[in-house]
Amino acid sequence: MKSVDYIIVGQGLAGTLLAHDLIEKKQSVLIIDKPHAAMASKVAAGLFNPVGVKRCIRSWMADDFLPVAIERYKFLEKKLGSTFFNINPIFRLFPNEANRKQWQGKCSNERMNDFISDFEPPNSYSFLKDEFGGASIYPAGNLEVVKFLDASRLFFKSENCLIEDKFNFKLLEADVGVYKGIQAKKIIFCEGFRAIYNPHFKYLPFSPTKGEILTIRIPKLEKFEKIVSKGVYILPLGDHLYRVGATFNHLERDELVTTEGIAYLHDKIKQILEEEYDVVSEKAGVRPTTRDRKPFLGEHPKHKKLAIFNGLGTRGVIQGPYLSAHFTTFLTTSEKLLKGADIQRYKGLF
Repeated sequence: MKSVDYIIVGQGLAGTLLAHDLIEKKQSVLIIDKPHAAMASKVAAGLFNPVGVKRCIRSWMADDFLPVAIERYKFLEKKLGSTFFNINPIFRLFPNEANRKQWQGKCSNERMNDFISDFEPPNSYSFLKDEFGGASIYPAGNLEVVKFLDASRLFFKSENCLIEDKFNFKLLEADVGVYKGIQAKKIIFCEGFRAIYNPHFKYLPFSPTKGEILTIRIPKLEKFEKIVSKGVYILPLGDHLYRVGATFNHLERDELVTTEGIAYLHDKIKQILEEEYDVVSEKAGVRPTTRDRKPFLGEHPKHKKLAIFNGLGTRGVIQGPYLSAHFTTFLTTSEKLLKGADIQRYKGLF
């Protein structure tokens, strides 16, 4: 019988980061993946941001996640011989004077100035509706997720560790960790939102969120070096192109754009831009968000040969590298998992 150390099911952001970590720990890996249209990683803007912009607070474990993410993606660019990681400020446009004062107060009293600087006065930019000014969040930026996944896929193929196929649960021997005659120490599911259809992990409280995005062209603005944030983000792509998103739809789980979602994005753009724009494309995907907005890591409560690494959600780019390294350590040394991420917190639902 053929054997590997780990079978990873899914090559989205979570599965890709985990596969790189395990391979670098000299573990043998087999990735089983068949991309699907609603895969969030294929349409994600890939933003990383250490600040919760509505309330001007540090996001969960930002001081741990951010430096690891920056170092890891820079390393992976060199490893894969590609460029897909961009560090750019996020420019928070204030919706009113009260929000501006809130941010200024928190920067003075709550150490938020580690990440926030450059308070801009009102009406600093002719192409923006910035009547209350704004502030820059840094370090921040985005991962070009599709480029990263594609470059990684080529690497995995070169290592002969990727099978392009749909995982068939009928062929899984859960108690012994065997799939299609291949023995593994662990079979790790990194399926994104499709984990809700996984017979072994569907008990976990996923709360998938469909997101719709636009790519627009602003003829009079070739490129703005900051990512603009006010209700939605406007991410510069270069050559007058910008990505705008995203909506949050908890009812639908498909890749189809909706009239309501696109109308919402247009309304938000009009609250931000003074310039005319054209729509280049409309897309949608489903994020693997969870009920408590924390990731799902750990072993199945009954079948110890099965594990999950999922639920990275909207902050997957900033959280992923740290959590992947942490989970790799757990798998290879049995170190305890973070309580906030360990699926044992939901063992009562099994």
